[in-house]
Amino acid sequence: MNINQKTNLISIVILLVCILIAVAIYLYNGTIVVAIFIAPPIIHWILKKRQNSDYM
Repeated sequence: MNINQKTNLISIVILLVCILIAVAIYLYNGTIVVAIFIAPPIIHWILKKRQNSDYM
């Protein structure tokens, strides 16, 4: 598994965990937590940036 595949896999896992947390919070409190949906793209961006800097 190359680094690009690992980055995508980690991003998908984090996204699924965040969605599950958001659903659980919504079912428990009835409120939608927007920050949980913002975190995965930021984490993906950080991983991609780290991947690109490793090759330089």
